[in-house]
Amino acid sequence: MTNSLYFHHEQIPYPVYSILVSHHGKRIQEEYFAPCSQRTLHRMFSVTKSFTALAVCALAAEGRISLSDPIIRYFPDYTPENPHPWLARMTIQDLLDMRTCHKVTTYKLNPSENWVRSFFTTLPDHRSGQIFKYDTSAAHTLAALVKRVSGSGILDCLRPIYLNQIGFSEEAYVLCDPFGDEIGGSGMLALPEDLMVTAEFLMALYQDTWKERYASVIQAPYDEAFFTRYRDLIRQCVSFRSATIHEGKTLDECQGYGSQFWRLRNGFMMYGMGGQYAAFFPEEDLIIVTTADSQSLQGGTQYLLDEMNRIDMILRTEAGRSSHPVSLPDCPEGNGDAEAMLEVLSRLSGTYRFLDNPKGFHTCTIDSDAVTLESADAAFRFPITVTGTEEIRDPKYHQRLHVRTSALKDGSLYQYVQIQDEYLGSIRILIQGGNGKITIYLRKIEESLFSEMDGFFEAERTAG
Repeated sequence: MTNSLYFHHEQIPYPVYSILVSHHGKRIQEEYFAPCSQRTLHRMFSVTKSFTALAVCALAAEGRISLSDPIIRYFPDYTPENPHPWLARMTIQDLLDMRTCHKVTTYKLNPSENWVRSFFTTLPDHRSGQIFKYDTSAAHTLAALVKRVSGSGILDCLRPIYLNQIGFSEEAYVLCDPFGDEIGGSGMLALPEDLMVTAEFLMALYQDTWKERYASVIQAPYDEAFFTRYRDLIRQCVSFRSATIHEGKTLDECQGYGSQFWRLRNGFMMYGMGGQYAAFFPEEDLIIVTTADSQSLQGGTQYLLDEMNRIDMILRTEAGRSSHPVSLPDCPEGNGDAEAMLEVLSRLSGTYRFLDNPKGFHTCTIDSDAVTLESADAAFRFPITVTGTEEIRDPKYHQRLHVRTSALKDGSLYQYVQIQDEYLGSIRILIQGGNGKITIYLRKIEESLFSEMDGFFEAERTAG
């Protein structure tokens, strides 16, 4: 192994507990650092979400569920007698994609309530299936779904299918909430090696080399047809499904989301708080697993991600491949060209009436020139630009704003509004919809003004 491909942890300003690197199926680096060892179980936090998705996909590949099924079908005992339409229409796929009808992790609102039941009793905030919003209660509910359908927890569901055959440890387990349900969003304790052997198997599925590399895994009743269906579902999980630039806190968190897997610039990953990662770079057949504790340093996970991307870029350069475009808040992922903008505007343009909302917005107008949000005391007009930015002054707070607009890869319209005057900050506007309805997500990052620019809003196109 050349020194350039060695994962350097020495300059990372927090504890790194393990580093495992696999290239073309060969382990080129494996290190463990005190107080952890090769056999130390480690809390994997949100990596658990990816394993929950793997179990859900297994049930779908068996034909025991469909990802288009409404989630309430499997929880009639927790569903209100007359469920809100937004809840009633929410599908398993919506939960996998983190595009639920909730704006927060529901069980954190009242931890004394049954955590799974809270997902169904919390009043919906917006339509599902529209806009990404990180929601750990979605994964928690999916883990409960696995238990209800299979009778097993997420790991026990996967063990007879392939985990046992690929060497996943027997001692790995998932913590339960106070009500006995597995914490499918963050509760798995496992070995770093468990992440690597699972990642290597998933990479083989993704690259369609699993028949040769894992022939011993194909055992009745999980035959070749099952794994072919499973492969297709996994490929869907790791593909780009939702824009995340409106929520991302680090560069790599702005690359998009699949189904309980995050996107990377040149790949995808299982992503756990504090630096628990299994990163996949398929074009280079590269997998990097880390366990760490970056919680003391805000945004500190980027140190690990930068080192992973450095190794990937060395391999890409050697192979003559360029990197995929990097997304920044002022250079969003997806298309910013006129053709892409025209397609999005043709679907979204119109005048809409807001449903009742606490911010007092009543009308939204979208046309080729601007997005206008009107309330009783102001009409905020944000110009649409295909390239560059346009400077305006807002009508309520009289601040100088710079607006950039892009059409994102998931078909949504995104506006990044920079506040640069007596006050400094930004507003992020994301609009998704069709068939006469839109969902708008507003997020302001500024401590004093623009309090109305916060939250989810639903609107319906007016007649004429």
